[in-house]
Amino acid sequence: MISHKLALFFAAVLVIGSVSAVGIVSPYWKDYPLNMEYGETKIVEFNLQNMVGNEDITVDVSLKQGSNIASLEKTRYTAAAGTSSTMIPLKITIPKDFNKQVQKVELEVNTVSPEGEGMINVGAGFIASFDVIVSGKEVEKSTLVWIILGLVIALIVLLLLILLVIRRK
Repeated sequence: MISHKLALFFAAVLVIGSVSAVGIVSPYWKDYPLNMEYGETKIVEFNLQNMVGNEDITVDVSLKQGSNIASLEKTRYTAAAGTSSTMIPLKITIPKDFNKQVQKVELEVNTVSPEGEGMINVGAGFIASFDVIVSGKEVEKSTLVWIILGLVIALIVLLLLILLVIRRK
């Protein structure tokens, strides 16, 4: 029993020496969606942070949802130890003929174990997801309808006034 506890203690000491932490900060989330218009393009930057530990951390990034409107410049990023300045740009383009008003974008980030290391590394994985709310097309249509309706009403009023003036003469 004592040898079992001693083995666990030494295993914990070995693991503590290799503690590292990585995190990703998303500018948008479930309750704070990205609003875009048809035909618009935006670059959304995710912040990769490696604030704990003394080793650089490499991550693989992939799109799990939303690849019809989003694209990554590259899929592997390295965050230096003690930094929070590594940016992961995600380009989002809404086509003018896009047929959805809400599109979910889901980005998966997984740490990559350094090659050739003797230790077993437990990788961390993150998923950042948010909705892209697309507007503008329907607003333009409804605005155009109101303009046409206003012009038709103005034309009818003008014709009625002309008829009244002609009848009085």
